[in-house]
Amino acid sequence: MAKRKVRDGICRLCKKHTKLSFEHIPPRVAFNKNTRFYSISQEEFIKSENFLEYKPKGIVQQGGLGYYTLCKECNSFLGASYVKSFAKWANLGMSLNLKYNCDFYEITALNQNPIRILKQIISMFICMNEPWFTEEYPELLDFIKNPDQKELPAKYKIYNYLNNEGEIRNYKWAYTNTYGAVCELAFPPFGYVLNIDNPNEISHLTNITDFKNYPDSRDNNFKITLLKHPTYLPIPLDYRGKAEIENAYKEHETSRIR
Repeated sequence: MAKRKVRDGICRLCKKHTKLSFEHIPPRVAFNKNTRFYSISQEEFIKSENFLEYKPKGIVQQGGLGYYTLCKECNSFLGASYVKSFAKWANLGMSLNLKYNCDFYEITALNQNPIRILKQIISMFICMNEPWFTEEYPELLDFIKNPDQKELPAKYKIYNYLNNEGEIRNYKWAYTNTYGAVCELAFPPFGYVLNIDNPNEISHLTNITDFKNYPDSRDNNFKITLLKHPTYLPIPLDYRGKAEIENAYKEHETSRIR
């Protein structure tokens, strides 16, 4: 693969207008090295009669999912500070997906650094969004830029789920009628959701916001419940299986013909 070029823009971390390098989201070491994926717009999805049978017209992209959103120094900072811990978490998720075929897991995660995992997840959402995002939600940037920072306002919640079925999701800020503002990244073995200003829990996902309260150490062991969800449709927080989606299409077609 040819070496990626730099681009001019605003770095999402230091906020300087400078040369931006390509940031893999998730990191390359978290199974995002040679990913081939389609870039499919919401407009194409809306116009498709049956998305499960839809042949994407989007551009096939290679070399991993990511964005030109960080300067070289900030890219290196995230790599040195959080990526190793996040990669270990991703490897745990991949081992679960490969060894077992369950929808519900109760496990003990060994030798993890939860707070640095959480910081990497939030950094990915920052990089996925435009510069205005951290102007609107500055506490997220404060939490990322200082590895020792543990304070994160209660209006921010991070959720986790296992994923190995369906399509990649990489949704910037969106507003939902049920859950309010969300960002979502689904990239096997995991999916992640950032929920903002929603007093209610998203009950079918695992809330991992309390990862911020763990000691900054690679020796944490903790019990966690994880649910597995498919991501077939390009709709945030839609985890319907293929059969359920097909039935919905059939019902819609039947009602349309009547």
